[in-house]
Amino acid sequence: MKIRLISNLFLFAGSLAAMAANPADLIRLYEDEILAHDLYVALGKMHPDIMPLKNIPHSEARHREMMAEVLKAEGIEVPKPADGKRFVSEGLDATFAQWLAEGSKSPADACRVGTRLEDHDIAELRKAQIDFPRHKEMLSALESASHNHFRAFHRNLTSRGGKYKAEALPAAEIRKILKSENQCGGCGGACDAVETKPSGRGKGRRYRGGS
Repeated sequence: MKIRLISNLFLFAGSLAAMAANPADLIRLYEDEILAHDLYVALGKMHPDIMPLKNIPHSEARHREMMAEVLKAEGIEVPKPADGKRFVSEGLDATFAQWLAEGSKSPADACRVGTRLEDHDIAELRKAQIDFPRHKEMLSALESASHNHFRAFHRNLTSRGGKYKAEALPAAEIRKILKSENQCGGCGGACDAVETKPSGRGKGRRYRGGS
């Protein structure tokens, strides 16, 4: 009887977690990938000597496709922003404008913006893995890629004399990520070669949703 009661409590807790998960969070994650791609492309034109700004947009484009597959698996339509806007998620248009303005100041500022973006992205992906456990494998792969991107931007920032203060993640977690080695982000090789020119995007495994 005790075992059955505990099992039922776990099932109930799982149901509550599923009810608490907000589909808008998945839409935001999808649009986060668009923001990263468009921002890095724009900053790359201003600062063509920053290698991650040349290579990482290839990864972000693939990540957008991966998140589109997650939306499809959840029965969520790909968002269509209103005229004059890039995003439907609240605050993302302002964030894009702010980070573009900051990153345009200097190469170091552009690298700091990239580091900030990946810091926030990792935090959001970690939360999503809890809220949407059915897609944990996919979201974890995206997080691994963001770790790689974070390290690449951070290296480029410090090589230009800049410093970074943790924002979304705890400082201890930032140090842990910086000490780690690059990981496979599960996106067909598009995301990991962030310091050198990608040799090819390859074909990622088709996503069919979690079990």
